[in-house]
Amino acid sequence: MNCYISALKWRRVAAPAVAVLLLGACTSSLSRPKSNAENSLRRFRMEAQTEIKCQAAAARNPQYRILRGDMPLTDFEAVTLSEMANQNFATKQEISALDAWTNDINVCLQPLLHDTDATVASIGPIIEASWNDNNAVFVKLVHHQMRWGETVTRLKGDRIKLRADVIARADKVSEELGKLQMAQFNRNTAIITAAIGILP
Repeated sequence: MNCYISALKWRRVAAPAVAVLLLGACTSSLSRPKSNAENSLRRFRMEAQTEIKCQAAAARNPQYRILRGDMPLTDFEAVTLSEMANQNFATKQEISALDAWTNDINVCLQPLLHDTDATVASIGPIIEASWNDNNAVFVKLVHHQMRWGETVTRLKGDRIKLRADVIARADKVSEELGKLQMAQFNRNTAIITAAIGILP
């Protein structure tokens, strides 16, 4: 019989201390081979939070005030209907600010991508591919091949795809760590929320 099932049955009829000891035995027997994976996920979460703070600091730069009426600087999913309907091309001043802003975001992102190779390596390529897609859209905006409205609509779509890709990968990680172990670790907080918040 599964160790956890046995422990949970004992919890119904035995003293609480006995149940705790049984559950502890189950956890310790499974956690040893999984501890490295869990530690890596915790480290990834911390690194992601650092990157998000870096991105938020960049968004507060007065230099990028000119962009705030055209697109969100911290969450592409927060784009408004008026922003998606914007038929203006980017001005020279906006292009200059956009160039500086993307450089700042890249500076925030690179340390995370580097460290992710040693933590949750399979998530790194997903994040990097999404940022590359964003940059391709910005290039079209700069060359007036896209207007602001189409640009932010595409960026929102890319953000939704990133969410789906990260969730799919997180599901695989969940299977690898085990449902109960991952529930204790809080998969949504540790992986999905952190990773999706990495890109604006």
